Amino acid sequence: MSTKRTSSSASLSDLPRDQLIEYGRELGLLLTEDTPQGEALRLVRQRQDLLVDLDRQAMLDVVVWMRRPVRESAGKETLAKEIARCDRVDFTGLSRRGLEALARLRDLELREGEPRERLESRLRGRQGLWGRVRRRRRRIMGRLVSRLVEGKGRSEPPEYRFLPEDDPPSLQHEIENQGVVGGIARKLRGVADDYVREKLDEIEVRIDRKLDEIDERLAEWRDREVANRLRILRITLVFSILVALLCLVYDYARSH
Repeated sequence: MSTKRTSSSASLSDLPRDQLIEYGRELGLLLTEDTPQGEALRLVRQRQDLLVDLDRQAMLDVVVWMRRPVRESAGKETLAKEIARCDRVDFTGLSRRGLEALARLRDLELREGEPRERLESRLRGRQGLWGRVRRRRRRIMGRLVSRLVEGKGRSEPPEYRFLPEDDPPSLQHEIENQGVVGGIARKLRGVADDYVREKLDEIEVRIDRKLDEIDERLAEWRDREVANRLRILRITLVFSILVALLCLVYDYARSH
């Protein structure tokens, strides 16, 4: 997951509804302006759970196929945001694992043993009529502008290249500035911090999932308790009515 992640349980709950909806849209969720806060929060947490389960290499396959500019070391959340910005439906060149990851990110349920052609057809169906019309219009405009500017027809795109990584200080530079022990310790500390940060993000997602399960169980127990109490009240009411009727019958028999 991203090192600058703003989607922990506490921060998500504290976000205003409009910011929460915007964050969910960045992750590829179809949220409207009138989506309730609780529903948006639930969907965002589900998407976080999905990102934990997805294979990062499969997501990289999708990004390379979409030719989105990212670093090779980008986290899953960054990759999901890049994938959400593209609605390409020509799946030529996309690996099978990338196709399955894209289907899950577009909220399609995978079916065991499903042929690739069928899965691609279902993915195209997600785009809808107006989406296909809009994409065809952009394709035509792209060809016209390309011919006007470049003066040639469609050509093969160049080989994809990841964005350059931020060059961290080398170990030699750290040792020169900090000494042998200090340089090695600083280098190891940076690697350990990144590893711990990523693991903490995964632990937070798992904790959120467990808390949601506990909330659901508590809700079930609460509904069951309310139903039992209502049943007891009904039995008490019926018993009270029967006692009152018996008292009326007794009073009537005694008076006559």
